[in-house]
Amino acid sequence: MERKIQDFIDAVENDEVEHFTSKTPQKAFYADPDKAVAPLAAFIREQIGQDHLAQAETTVNGTDISVRLELSVINLPLQDTKTIAKIMDVAETAPLNVNAVIETPDINVSGLRIDALAPADTYVAQTDTADASLHDWLKLQIEKLQTAAENAKEAAAETDQPKAELKQPATKTTTRKSATKRKTPTRKTTTKKTTPKK
Repeated sequence: MERKIQDFIDAVENDEVEHFTSKTPQKAFYADPDKAVAPLAAFIREQIGQDHLAQAETTVNGTDISVRLELSVINLPLQDTKTIAKIMDVAETAPLNVNAVIETPDINVSGLRIDALAPADTYVAQTDTADASLHDWLKLQIEKLQTAAENAKEAAAETDQPKAELKQPATKTTTRKSATKRKTPTRKTTTKKTTPKK
């Protein structure tokens, strides 16, 4: 399965893409992520069989986590068509791959992680291998999210603890007696009285 780059960009911008969306309870997502994304994988395979561009997404209830499977000519989210046009030769034809995408602020600094799982044709022809790749990918992302959650808890616990006040050693204040200045003796100037001679 392949597309001319320009045709792919035009199709995405005109939303000529088949969409599937679902919601997954938070507990169910962490307990059995494979089950949560199984409908997404089935939908993508169905659309590949019909030679359609497709995007399948599940959002995790009570969180800002979203997991997607997308068909694309490059390892970039579908919405980044402007970037695709800049870095690829739009006159060329490229094979379509199935990309796995997770979006949440806790996954990394950019809040998004995307990885190619398999070429579209392989994703259909080698189902078990493709599903194993998705399983490993999901496991890794969940481990990252759990680590981020633990780090956030530890950071919150540290900020909640009252900081021990640092006692400064008492400084003795010594008052120096100022030396008494000697008074300079004031000389009395006596004027002799001269008695006039008789």
